[in-house]
Amino acid sequence: MGNSNNLPKAISHKKLSSLLLKAQKDRFSSEDDLSNIEQEEFLESLKNWDKNTVNLLQKISSKNEKLLDKKSSNAIMALGAMEVHLNMALQALKVFMKDKND
Repeated sequence: MGNSNNLPKAISHKKLSSLLLKAQKDRFSSEDDLSNIEQEEFLESLKNWDKNTVNLLQKISSKNEKLLDKKSSNAIMALGAMEVHLNMALQALKVFMKDKND
């Protein structure tokens, strides 16, 4: 810190704000580490959701009669609508994951 002799004794709030806005992020800050950990956890959750949703869709599409024989036609239609929405959500996830990697 040989340049400490050149530091001003006072600085205006306006000047300090300007300097803070222009300052580069600290590469080693704990906030960045926390952000990376949160991002990794989020992506891991998405991967788990993807895997579980694919498994669920496989079970739905197997049309297991024993699972559906006591259900009303409205309940079966609702299950079909859920299947469609889950498929759309999987497609949206694929787009998100592709964009994340670009």
